[in-house]
Amino acid sequence: MRWHHCLTAATVGLLAICPVGGQGRAQDAGLSAKLHPWGRFQPGAWKLVRVVTEALDDRAVVTTVSVTETKTSLVNVDKDGVTLEVEVGIEVAGKQFDGQPQCIKQGFHGELAGPDVQAHAPSDGEVAIEGRKVPCRIQQVESAGSSSKTVTHIYYTDARAPYVLKRESTTTDADGKTVLGETTLEVLALDMPHRVLSELKNAAYVKTVQKHAKGSVTTLATTVADVPGGVVYHSSKELDNSGRVVRRSTLELVSYGLQPEEERIGIFGRKRPARHRKTTIYGPAW
Repeated sequence: MRWHHCLTAATVGLLAICPVGGQGRAQDAGLSAKLHPWGRFQPGAWKLVRVVTEALDDRAVVTTVSVTETKTSLVNVDKDGVTLEVEVGIEVAGKQFDGQPQCIKQGFHGELAGPDVQAHAPSDGEVAIEGRKVPCRIQQVESAGSSSKTVTHIYYTDARAPYVLKRESTTTDADGKTVLGETTLEVLALDMPHRVLSELKNAAYVKTVQKHAKGSVTTLATTVADVPGGVVYHSSKELDNSGRVVRRSTLELVSYGLQPEEERIGIFGRKRPARHRKTTIYGPAW
């Protein structure tokens, strides 16, 4: 089963970083749960999204199509971030497969929750959106793993959604000599009308470009602050090193709720029994 992240993935999976170790310290640094696309909601909020993915051959002919539904529910918001329960189902060639529910722990801006995250004091800055300069705060965050480290610059504001206005990340090997990947997220437009199910809401358009050793992924997302997780639609394409499109996908919102479900909505319309949560994963989700 392939997991899709917004950014990323969220994609798209979407989203700034704070130091782990207490909400008080995060607030001293100018950050808060409000800036996380799940952190500003109450436990029990949820969303269900559907992703249709096509794989293409070297003649740009679609070879396989898969449909993935992801159900994400907010379990808890605490001093260190948010805990999300994620259920994934995938349909390939008419057959449906369900994965076990997993719990994911995020810092308030989507970073990996763990001890090896260091945030520097933020400074004043600005970003340009639709030809206008928007005042913001800029924070550098560094995270290290066993074989790599990532330096991220986050441009954020408390004043307006989607709060994180720009993000630039570079991942290198542990010595910092070889670049393994680069990700750039930028808000392209604010206050765009977008219909979410039966309601018209204000949305932001966000572009994310991920570059890695085998190619790149470009995602254009529509985010709505009133919806848990933010992303309500995206289109994405993956290119290999020659510039050929090898995969493309679209994401759409199926349903969402701000309160715990009275009757659980399951993957592919199937009802779900009472929750039985599995292993906690420290990583990103929509």
